[in-house]
Amino acid sequence: MDNNKLDAQLRRDTATANGLQADLDHYTALEDDLAPLRTEHAANLAQARLLEDAVMGDESGTATEQKTSAKALLKPLAFRLAAALQGYAASKTNQDEDLAGRVRYGRSEIAKAGDASFATIVGALLKEAQPLAAPLAKREFTAADLAEATRLLARFEQKHASQRLTTVDGSTDRKTLIALLRRNTNLIKEMRTQLKAYQNSPTKHEVWLRFQGYTKLIVLGGGGPKGDTTPKQP
Repeated sequence: MDNNKLDAQLRRDTATANGLQADLDHYTALEDDLAPLRTEHAANLAQARLLEDAVMGDESGTATEQKTSAKALLKPLAFRLAAALQGYAASKTNQDEDLAGRVRYGRSEIAKAGDASFATIVGALLKEAQPLAAPLAKREFTAADLAEATRLLARFEQKHASQRLTTVDGSTDRKTLIALLRRNTNLIKEMRTQLKAYQNSPTKHEVWLRFQGYTKLIVLGGGGPKGDTTPKQP
C-alpha cells in the first residue's frame, strides 16, 4: 500500500473518530452496539498515528528513484565499455588470451540484468578497463567516460544498498500500520451495518448521511477521489 493510500485512510479514520464523537447524542439508542466498535477504532487510530512519521517519512521511494536514475545513465556507458573491451580483446595488440572470455557480456545481457547482476557486470568491466585507458580511448571510450562510469556505479550501489536497508528497517512498522488501518476499515463496515437502520429513518436520516460523508475515502495525489473502499449496502 503506497503512502497516498495510507494518508487517505489515516485522514478517513480521523474524520470518522471525530464524526462519531460529534454525533454521539444522535445515536444513543445504538450506543451499546456502537461503543465497542468506536472504542477499538479510536485505539487503532491512536496507535497508527504513532507509526505515521516513521512509515510516511521513509526515503525508500527517493532511494529507488535515484538508483533507477543512476542505472539509466550507466547502461549506455556499460554498452560502450563492453564493446571497446571486446574490440581490444580481439585485436592483434592484445597479449591477454583470456581477456575476451572475461569481457564477453552482450548488450542484451547487460540490459536485462537485475540490480545485483548489473553492478557485478559493470564492476568487472571497469576492473578490466583500468590498465587499458589508451586502447579503449581509440575505441571511443575515454578516460572521462571511465571516470563517469566509476562514479555512477558507486552511486548506483550506494542507492541500491540504501533502498534495501530502508525497506527492511521500515517493513515492520509499515505492516503494522497497514494492519491497523485494515482493521479500522472492517470496523467501519460493522458500524455501517448498525447505522443502516437510519438510512430511511424519518428522524435519523441525517445521522446516516453524515456517517457516509466522514467515512468516505479520498486519495490525494493519485488521480483524485477514489471513494470509500468499504462496500455500500443497498
